[in-house]
Amino acid sequence: MSEETMNKDGNNAGEFASEADEIAALQNDAAASHNDDKNSPEALKKQIEALTSDLQRERAEFTNFRKRAVLERAQQSAQSSARLLTDLLPALDALDQFFSVYTPKAESDTALKPIVDGVQLVQKQIARVFTEAGVEEFSPTGEEFDPNMMEALSVQETDVERETVVQVFQKGYRIEGRLIRPARVVVAKPKPAEAPSQ
Repeated sequence: MSEETMNKDGNNAGEFASEADEIAALQNDAAASHNDDKNSPEALKKQIEALTSDLQRERAEFTNFRKRAVLERAQQSAQSSARLLTDLLPALDALDQFFSVYTPKAESDTALKPIVDGVQLVQKQIARVFTEAGVEEFSPTGEEFDPNMMEALSVQETDVERETVVQVFQKGYRIEGRLIRPARVVVAKPKPAEAPSQ
């Protein structure tokens, strides 16, 4: 009986060993076939396409980032310049007022003429800096009133056909087409039409 049991156990052990060998062989075949699938030309081509696509996307994102950064720096620089120039406008206004008062006096007072000439040189230098920075002044006397570019300080009813600027109190300024200060003006507007008498 013990021989039979041993035979059975021996056969069982042999069967288990051969089954284990078969399983190992199947696993090796599966792994080899899986590796073959990964290394097949089609699989490699797909991997290359995916990696190329990822690389192109990353490059495009980086290029867009650089463009945004350059644009933001330019906008910040323009805003800083506009702020500085806006802060200097009252000085230009003061020079304009100086000339409106002292230029007529300088014609009759020879001692005042060199002072007016010196201040005029300073004004020209400031105006040159403004021009180089792209600042454009406008004084819209005689033009049609534009509320986007002008601020009406007073309105007069006259015989004009359209709202027209008749006097400028302060010049307006724009930089690269963008308004940095509206012109302060007096506007003439048409008189209301009289109702026909019956």
